Parts: sequence; C-alpha cells; structure tokens
Amino acid sequence: MSRYEASGYWYGEGQSAPEAVDLLNLMRRYRDAERKMRAQTRGSMGMNETDMTALRFLLREHRKGEVPRQRDFAEELGISNASVSALIDRLCRDGYAERIMHPADRRSVGIVPTRYSDTEVRETLQQMHERMMSAVDGLSADERRAAAKFLHALIASVEWNEHDLGQSAQRDHELRDVPGSKLASS
Repeated sequence: MSRYEASGYWYGEGQSAPEAVDLLNLMRRYRDAERKMRAQTRGSMGMNETDMTALRFLLREHRKGEVPRQRDFAEELGISNASVSALIDRLCRDGYAERIMHPADRRSVGIVPTRYSDTEVRETLQQMHERMMSAVDGLSADERRAAAKFLHALIASVEWNEHDLGQSAQRDHELRDVPGSKLASS
C-alpha cells in the first residue's frame, strides 16, 4: 500500500508522485463527487437522470446547429420510441424544450431547447464549471498533456464493445484448456 496521500492537484517539494493505485482512487473519488453533484443538480431542476442526459444532448445538438428528432433521442439514449415520447413531453411541459416543424423535413417534428433551458442549465452549473476550469487552468501544458494521456487511456480501458468482449471470452475459453492457467478446468 502506498504512503502517498492525495492532497489535490499539487505535490509539494520532495513529495513522491502518486502511484497507479493512488490515481485510480482519486478517479474514484472524483466519480463519486461528480455523481453526487449530478444528483443534486437533477434534484434542483426536478429531473431524472435520463431527462438530464436528454437535455444535455439537446443543448449539444443545438450548439452544433442541429435540430434532433425524437428518433435521434431514442438512438442517443438507447430507449424506446414510446419512452422518448414521454420524455419529450416532460421536457416540453417543464419548459426545457419545444416541438417545431423540422427545418429539413416539414413532415417531421424537431425538438429545440428553450431560452429557459439554456439559462437554467447555465445558472445551475456555472459555478461548478468555473471551479473546474480554474483547476485545469492551474496546470502547465505538460501537466495537461499528461492528464489528457491518462484520461484517454482510462477511457479506452473501459470502452468495451461486443467485439472486445467476444475476444476476451474466447481467450478465457482457450485458457481453460491450458494446463496451469488460472482458468484451467479442474
């Protein structure tokens, strides 16, 4: 076990760098803190997690100049068309979105954010975003590159797709036939 104690982003003179497990524990603490913050934000806005994810998707698409349809929400969120319809109804009822005639296909309905949704999200999250930017702005270019390298590698390590899972299962199956392997059949 490491003697290193995580004290934030900076390490004092002569203090050793964190070990791998220390970084992973800091990531876990960050995830827990972010999960709590998101729950508080959803609570203050009267939304569930899927609604909040849908609103973030809607605002992201709007910033790109796109007008999503209900099927785009279904695809993004991985939920049924019926569930998306109820979700969009809630967002519209609560003033976060509105249905419009889709600009590219007048037979289709587009979903756009309201000014209220953008204002509400900004006001709710602005201070937290400013604190996060301050934490990142305090890093040197080399530290940001190292952090980005670490985060990219960590993301890649957890982004499994069906192909990866199939290969892993095949390797496990093959190792069962190897004498002395941890997975060998008894």
